[in-house]
Amino acid sequence: MMQDVLMHGSGNRFLIHVGDQDAATLMNKLCGADGLLLLSSDEHSDLYMQIFNADGSEAEQCGNGLRCVALHAFRSQIVQSTTVTIRTLAGINKCVVYPESNEVEVTIGLPEVGPNASGANLDAIADLPEMQFINMGNPNAVLWTKGDPLEIRQEFGPIVARHRGFTEGINLHVARLDSNEQATIASWERGVGPTLASGTGGASVFVASNQPSPFVVTSVGGSLTYSKSDDGQIVMRGPATYD
Repeated sequence: MMQDVLMHGSGNRFLIHVGDQDAATLMNKLCGADGLLLLSSDEHSDLYMQIFNADGSEAEQCGNGLRCVALHAFRSQIVQSTTVTIRTLAGINKCVVYPESNEVEVTIGLPEVGPNASGANLDAIADLPEMQFINMGNPNAVLWTKGDPLEIRQEFGPIVARHRGFTEGINLHVARLDSNEQATIASWERGVGPTLASGTGGASVFVASNQPSPFVVTSVGGSLTYSKSDDGQIVMRGPATYD
């Protein structure tokens, strides 16, 4: 059985486990990480990745986690190719590893836009600021600001993430459009709280911005680059690092 490893994608930290230990036991080993990624074999892809938030709740998708797992799968020779397919609850994600730079390009999927796709009840959230809702395999809300995203996140993050108007909870991403090519964001993720980065959050901001490719999203943890494939899927590229 392989040793558990800690990795991060743009500061978003994960404990990665290959084996058959249960999630409840492994949660005690997080060491302050944002989540737990359980890897197992899969008949439809190279690996199946289960995602658990720091509070033990299960998530559907994790962009930064996909980059970490793809790089680890290649480096540890779980998968021999630089192209790694990883299935999550959101579907199968194609990952391309660039070993020379420790970067990974991930095709996250087609975005679903609108409140229904993210489980938002507009009547119930009338007390909240206006937001855009993007489902990237998980529910996300984008709140635009001209101010400091970090300050706005602290004000609204805990309120929005647990608001009764979101049936499955929601990830909040406070974003400032700095130019037609770049935005700065600060994320508050359900089951975790404030994080240094969010891969699906950056994808949601890219979609909400309606700007052309390539588009750079910067957070405290670093920058990720987004683009659209010919069939409209969102593609993310960024680093993955061992702790």
